[in-house]
Amino acid sequence: MRIDRIETDSISAGVMKPFEQATAALGSEGFYRAFSRGLEDAVKVDRLFLIEGSARAQPLIAETEADKLAVSGASYVAHFLPRDPLQTAIDRIDGEDAVLRLRVEPDDIVVPAYKAMMQRAGVVERVSFLRKFGGAGWRCLTVVRRRQSGPFEDRELDWLGCYYRLLMPLIDRHRALAGEVVEGRAQRIEELEQRFAARFPALTPREREVCARAAIGVSVEGAALDLAIATSSVLTYRKRAYQRLGISSAYELACLVLR
Repeated sequence: MRIDRIETDSISAGVMKPFEQATAALGSEGFYRAFSRGLEDAVKVDRLFLIEGSARAQPLIAETEADKLAVSGASYVAHFLPRDPLQTAIDRIDGEDAVLRLRVEPDDIVVPAYKAMMQRAGVVERVSFLRKFGGAGWRCLTVVRRRQSGPFEDRELDWLGCYYRLLMPLIDRHRALAGEVVEGRAQRIEELEQRFAARFPALTPREREVCARAAIGVSVEGAALDLAIATSSVLTYRKRAYQRLGISSAYELACLVLR
């Protein structure tokens, strides 16, 4: 098992075209298929999952072979995750801006039945990209290679990591456009902006906008898309706001304004 932190913000060759195709499908029923098709066109994968760990613990994408059952996100999180190497990686994430990459082989699995299942399927490597969002939540993209395909090459992993970083914020925007998010999200953000203005008048209007989104778990990228500004600008406004408020995390921010 190997866990690496992805530090680079570089854009891998060929990522922008599938990213633009997924962007064009925002709000439509074809968004998740565009997401997975763009990945599969660039990198050979034998199975693909996109699962988030939250109150819903659901699979957003469960690409399966014709003779395989779809994945139950809730069942996986409840029964397999506690003894899966993925849990170790989740525990190591130290902030919402950190992206980790986990490489797992069958011998890394300690649950005998789970390990035997991977071996029977001919899995040679399973790679997961994950980050936290919305406080305790996390979102994980997992790709699997079988014997006939061989392990992933470093260049393929670099591409997948870049694709993951670019596409994760689009999921929140897609949900907003498709009506999948909690009803009244826009109203809730507006209420929080007003509350920040009343309680903390030293904050600028843009800092209030960024803080309102951070308080309800919107990622940096999601806030950038929402406000039509660069992610670096979101980070700058958030840093200035935290300094004014004397805090250092989204949790402290939520405690200030949501109680």
